[in-house]
Amino acid sequence: MSESIFDNQEINDLKERQQLEELKRKARLKKVKLDKRVNKQKILMGAFLGQVLSGESEEEKFIQNYFAKNFPKFLTRKLDKELFASMVKSLGGDIGLDEEASKANDQLSEKEEEQVEQPDDTDYTDDDIRELFSDPQIDALAPHDNGYRG
Repeated sequence: MSESIFDNQEINDLKERQQLEELKRKARLKKVKLDKRVNKQKILMGAFLGQVLSGESEEEKFIQNYFAKNFPKFLTRKLDKELFASMVKSLGGDIGLDEEASKANDQLSEKEEEQVEQPDDTDYTDDDIRELFSDPQIDALAPHDNGYRG
């Protein structure tokens, strides 16, 4: 039985589809690796910045002032602002939650009182968060070593 030109074409098409799928798989794998690398960079930069923000030198004080003044402008979501509010306040800055609260109150007063706000079930306390993410094995470890540089 002889092969027709169409049989060869089908085989070639199948091989091309397999090669294309393999290239797509490799691209996805590279993207995942890149995303992991970028996330690790962000974590390490954040850890470094956290250490600088707790320092006492003149250079660190300059960075602390810059951070306290400019970081609140970088944050756009209320939950993010709430997350960093105490840190920015401890550095002498203002996160701007009071302004948002007054704007929100103005907007609420303009709306009809009949409208009922939906409850936000994401209002967790610090204790709730600690309980969700606590790990007895990790909690038993020695306190953080400030001299460690990862």
